[in-house]
Parts: sequence; C-alpha cells; structure tokens
Amino acid sequence: MLPWARITGERPLNAIPSGKRAPCSLVAPAPHLPQVLQIGQLKMISANSSFKAIIIGGGPVGLATAHALHLANIDFVLLERRPAIVEDKGASLIVHPHTLRVLHQFGVLDELLPRGAELSHHLSFLASGHVFNESNRYTQIRENHGHGPVAFHRAELVETLYNGLPTTIRENILTDKKVVDIQTAQDGVTVACADGSTFLGSIVIGADGVHSKTRLLMRGLALAEDPSREWDPQQPYTAEYKLLFGSFPSPSPPGQGYDIQAKDRAIMYFSGPERGWFFLYKRLQKPTSERTSYTDEDIDKMAKEFAEFPLTRGVKVKDVWPKMLGSGLTNLDEGLVKNWSFGRIVLVGDACHKMTTHLGLGFNHGIQDVVVLCNRLRKSLQATPSGKVDANTLTGVFFEYAAVRMGSLSSLTGDIYKSGLETRMHAWHNLGYYVLSRYLSVPSAVENLVMQYMMMPEFRKGQVLDYVFKEERMKGKVSWIYSMGFGQHDD
Repeated sequence: MLPWARITGERPLNAIPSGKRAPCSLVAPAPHLPQVLQIGQLKMISANSSFKAIIIGGGPVGLATAHALHLANIDFVLLERRPAIVEDKGASLIVHPHTLRVLHQFGVLDELLPRGAELSHHLSFLASGHVFNESNRYTQIRENHGHGPVAFHRAELVETLYNGLPTTIRENILTDKKVVDIQTAQDGVTVACADGSTFLGSIVIGADGVHSKTRLLMRGLALAEDPSREWDPQQPYTAEYKLLFGSFPSPSPPGQGYDIQAKDRAIMYFSGPERGWFFLYKRLQKPTSERTSYTDEDIDKMAKEFAEFPLTRGVKVKDVWPKMLGSGLTNLDEGLVKNWSFGRIVLVGDACHKMTTHLGLGFNHGIQDVVVLCNRLRKSLQATPSGKVDANTLTGVFFEYAAVRMGSLSSLTGDIYKSGLETRMHAWHNLGYYVLSRYLSVPSAVENLVMQYMMMPEFRKGQVLDYVFKEERMKGKVSWIYSMGFGQHDD
C-alpha cells in the first residue's frame, strides 16, 4: 500500500482569509503538515501499519471517529472543508447516558460535563403560555441509567473532542480540505481535494453530514459500475418542516428542557450553564427533498412569526431575539439511507440517517455508528496483522455494521420514527397527533409506560468500544447490555 498523503501546493491550513475571523475564543484552527519541499513529495504520518483510514468531515461524529480509530491504534487522516475545526456555530446537542459512556472511553467526560447542563425539569406549553403538562422524564432517565441527558453547546463539545486528542494525533486533522473526488481500487482509495492535494488510504469514512459529498461520490461510483443497480436517490431525505435554531445568553436556570406546541408550529427550549437554545419548527407547505438555502430575511421573518411564543413561564422568543449569539435556518430532513457502503467507502452519522431533533438523538446515533463500525474494523485488522485487508473482507465488515445498526440490535430505525412522531405531535400535524399530544400522552401513567417499554429498553442497547476498558460511570436501576470493554453481545 502506498502512503496515504500526497500534499501539493499547500498553504498553512490554519490561515484565516484576510478580513475574516472565526468568532469568539472557541476558534481552534487545526495544525497543518510541515512544509513540503517538492511537489509530489510523499508525507507519511505513521508507518506502524499499511492500513490507513481517511475520515471526511470534522464535526462531532468525525472527531468521535478519530478518537475511536486512535484508541484502536488505526492510522487516519481527517479532512475538513472549513477553515477551522472549532467555530462558534450551531446550537445545542443533547447527549444521552449511553453516549456519555463512550465519551468516558474517549477520556473527555470529566472535561466535558462541567460545560453542559443535565436536564432535570420538563414543561409543556401552549402558544398562549398555558402550561398543560409537567413531567419527570429526565428524572426517570437518570434513575434508570445513572445520568440524565445533558445539553451542550455544539461548539464546546467539538472543542473538547478536538483538544482531547493527543497533540501528535491532532496533526492528522487537516482543514481547508474540500473533497471533490474519490476513486477506489482493489488495494486502496484516493481522495482528491479542491486545493490539489491528494490522499491515499485503505478506506474512506464519510462523516460529512446530511448533504454528504462522500455519499454523493459513492453513489456515482456504484452506478458507474452498474447503471442498473438500485441505489438511493441523490437527495435521500425528505423534509416536512423547517427549523430555526439559535443560542443566546440563558434567561433561566440551567437544566430546563421545555416544549411549546401549536398548529403546524412547535418549539424546543433548553437552558445551559451560560447559554439557552431554541429550536423553532414550522411546517412546510409541502414535503421536499430539495436542499433549500435561506436568507437572513427568511430568518428574521420566521422569528417574528414566533415572537409571542413562550420559552419559559416568563420569557418569550421576542425577549431573547435581540440578544442572539447565533442562529440558522434549515429544512428538517428525515430518512434512512439504504446503501451505507460501496467497496472501500462507508458512511456514518447524518450521512446515512437523519431524524428530527425533538428527542435529541441524532448525535447519539452517530456515536453508535462509530462504535459498531470501529469494533468490527479492529477485529478484522487483528485477523490481518499486515493491515492489508482485501476489499471483499471490508465489504463484509461494512455490511455487518449496517445490518447491526439497522436491525433489532440497535434502536436506530425506531428512534427515527419516534423522533418524527414527537415533532408531529408537538406541531399538531393532524387531529390524531393533536389528541395524542394534548390528552392521551399527558397522564403520568402513560408517560411512565412509554419510558419503561419504549425508551429504557432502547437506551440499554447502546454499545461501547470493546477494546477500551473503563470503570462504569453510568450506574442506574437498569443494567447495560454491553459492558465497558469486557465483551460485546451481538445476538
């Protein structure tokens, strides 16, 4: 196998274009490789093995992949198209206890927890401000699994994941790397970037999100080989809602997770140690699979439509809007990709599945992808000490990974459905959803049954890295199916 990195015409990767500055103190441009003396010179990061992984995407799931590969002693390079890994963009991420276990294996849990807020109080409002339900769902999760869900600012979680990697490993994380092409062969893959740099490796792991370039290029390769084969469409997801998200100085104590319900509109509100976050949902006129670009005017218009909606008992959207620290508007895609891999290319995270944000499960499922994939990849490499894993073996590893994630051993397919159900209930999508949300699901006995028979068994399925031994930190009434590194159960 050839070395994976050929760098040509490089400029310092941490340079910020003139006149532009990434916001606030969270900026952490990735290190760059040493200056290459001659065009076409090869630069090898590690010579421990001939097996190299190329991760595309430097978001939370891409960085989690870097951690899992590093702990498995698998060489990698990560390519991120943006100029910096850490940018103060996005809203919050909800991290559930089965994911906290994996973050503990990464060695970042103690650094991360003080930066978030464990959710402890839930209220349901009408748009008028009337509170029609107060539930103990977060308390039940804590009692069952040893910790409640935690709300983090996305940029701070990314920063912690990035800084949690050893300095020498962070040198493998490259920015300003916009992928434009992937070519596969029997013995490896080649990834080309817009700046002219080329990377050679053994596999590509696409962690590049909803609008995944990896997924698009993989589709092209599959259909070029056999135009008649069935494959996912270029836009595999569908949106029935659009979502305005944002962060602002928190107007309430940390740990609140509230929902606000109305016809064709809904809000989720979370409060952290310093910031609050809202997610404003509005039903589209018709479902769409097309990518939509929204303007600042679109954002302001939607915010005005929600201005009088409550976030808490005493705070409305209009009260926090002038203090916004960041916001964005996007379609709320949903769906499950059928084809997760082709040859030496495999997808993780939102690149292969997308759910609405109402249950806060998206990032957690990306972590589960990484765990299941890396457990199997490491076992395959252990059986091939030379690191020269052939394409057929990798195809089997990738098929098994996808089968586990989409099967009964995982909660993925059910959670995509439940997340969409929750969104439609809160937005009163039709009369049935309205009755279910306002009346049938409100009694505490009903919620207790949902938590016991729908949520708790699914959280238990959360897998962990089977090659990292750690003391169990998440201890509740309910045992975990997969212990912390002392053996995995796949049946």
